[in-house]
Amino acid sequence: MFADAFPILIASQGSLDALNKILKEPVQMNRFRANIIVDGCHPYSEDLWKTVKINLLTFIGVRLRDCCKVPNVDQENATPGIEPNETLRTFRFGEVLRPSHKNKRQVFFGQNLVCKESLSANGKERIIKVGDPVYVLHSFSSPDEAPA
Repeated sequence: MFADAFPILIASQGSLDALNKILKEPVQMNRFRANIIVDGCHPYSEDLWKTVKINLLTFIGVRLRDCCKVPNVDQENATPGIEPNETLRTFRFGEVLRPSHKNKRQVFFGQNLVCKESLSANGKERIIKVGDPVYVLHSFSSPDEAPA
């Protein structure tokens, strides 16, 4: 059972760094609960990733991840606030990012993925590790084209 709608959330360090440049108080990636964090790409480029390969596993982008209120809670002391969602609302809001989709009132950070293959085929576990290269096999042309 997953605490979110999908088992995997991918986000980039570049996206977090870009966000932190405009926040008054920087936040850590743990606010977003991403379980795959990539580095070395342009900020928010993960929005456009349709198919990604890591190790021997293929991941399909199923939708941009809409933020709930959890990113607004400081993970160190459980103090709720309005950031980072308030700042994300200025440039990662559905009306701006995805004008032709129904969820125009949502704020987005990262993308939800599903794994195409079984994680344990033939009794042998398939594992991704820190440092594994990430290959983007197919991309969307814009965030508006990505699934809702």
